[in-house]
Amino acid sequence: MGFRTREAPTRGQSAIVGLVLLIGMVSLLSVGIFLVADETATSIQQDAEQERVEGAFVELGQQMQTASSTSDVAGGLDLEVGQDGAVVREKSGVISVSSDDLEEDIDDLTIGTVEYESKDGTKIAYEAGAVFRETGNETQVVSAPQIHYDAATDTLTLPVVTATGDEQLDPGGVRFSHADTKTFQEAAVVENESVTITIESDYYRGWERFFEDQTGGSSVRTVDHANQTIDVSVGYIEADEAFEDGILVSETYDGFTNADVDDDDVESGLAPELDPVIEEMIERLEDDEKEHDTLPTTDGTVSSNGTYWKQDELHVDGGLTFDISDGNSTLIVDDEITVDGTLVADADGTDHELKIYTTGNFDLHSGTVAVSGGTASQLQLYGTSDMSVGIQASSYEGTIYAPRDEGWGSIENEVFDPAHCREQVCMQANVEFTGAIMASSVNVHSASVNFEYDPSLEDNDIQLYPDTYTLPPQLTYLNVAHHEIEVENN
Repeated sequence: MGFRTREAPTRGQSAIVGLVLLIGMVSLLSVGIFLVADETATSIQQDAEQERVEGAFVELGQQMQTASSTSDVAGGLDLEVGQDGAVVREKSGVISVSSDDLEEDIDDLTIGTVEYESKDGTKIAYEAGAVFRETGNETQVVSAPQIHYDAATDTLTLPVVTATGDEQLDPGGVRFSHADTKTFQEAAVVENESVTITIESDYYRGWERFFEDQTGGSSVRTVDHANQTIDVSVGYIEADEAFEDGILVSETYDGFTNADVDDDDVESGLAPELDPVIEEMIERLEDDEKEHDTLPTTDGTVSSNGTYWKQDELHVDGGLTFDISDGNSTLIVDDEITVDGTLVADADGTDHELKIYTTGNFDLHSGTVAVSGGTASQLQLYGTSDMSVGIQASSYEGTIYAPRDEGWGSIENEVFDPAHCREQVCMQANVEFTGAIMASSVNVHSASVNFEYDPSLEDNDIQLYPDTYTLPPQLTYLNVAHHEIEVENN
């Protein structure tokens, strides 16, 4: 039995096989390129459609805002929302306003939502004046609502524009008509209390982002993910909450990346200015209506307790100690305070306090402010709304209170190099701070700053000024309205 030997392929056959393989590879590559190109084209189309929808929803919000103020005029627009259109969800959430000073909370501000969902699950939504884009658990603010708090006029403006009407909005023309407006004149003013806005919504993350962007981070007090609810606080905080946070700012906080400052110690809030109280203190001293003594020394120990007055600049370049072991003391300075030495409140284990009030700036440079035998709650520095604070290469133990109703803005810090810091309170270069700060703006301008909130300040009922003085009432004006706009297909 013989065997046939298989002959090796000829060169011609090898070329044919190679050509077939090459054609196959090219075909596979072409299919791959086609699939990638198709996916890219689809992605581009989806992005373009979402941009069109976002633009349409922004215009929708503007038209509804206009309709809310014109009860006798109907409006409309061409709503580009793709083939599937959008849906109107009536009563999809609630906004409420509460305060301890309100006889009755405002709790019936229902929200209606106009919502579009793309094929990839991204949602575009108009809700109470805002436009949100939500992808998964991330919500971004496309267009901000007309809600704002003006600290200069102490006014909360809260126009809630809600959508009602057809459940399904088809692509093309839609019209708007003003169905109803309800105002709350009986709840127009809140006195000496903060105001809480509570929002319950599927888009609560977007509302959280909006208020964080508006306030610099922290008027949002609580976020309840389970119930899709946030609480936002505006207006003046209560006096007994003045030092509940480490750094409380009404405008901005600028923290150096590597500085030792706990993010949880930085909050946003507005406290009353003490300008009227400090001015009245000075007037009473000048008119001898207040029992006091002239500060006897700037380099030594003040042994007796009482009220001391310094009519010009206080410069501590040696060591100044207030012995408060037997009682409280108050120092009133009608000028600047500069410390490049040591300023100490000696409590000797007691709970007595040293309060310092100044009409000028506070400059701590290569110096020490400390409490001996006590805590940071026992040394309190109070300034006017114009006070600049600079702390460099120093340690400070105590509190600093210098809030400002109006923003600090572009005002220069008068005791700090403006090339490095312009905020109301500036800290730089080997600073050890233990206590709490309340001001308009704070800048921690160095990695070598260590800030530590003193827990003795928590729930500590510190009295900002004596009972014999009074501040004018802190009023928050409420401009709240609920507008119902009907949205229908043409």
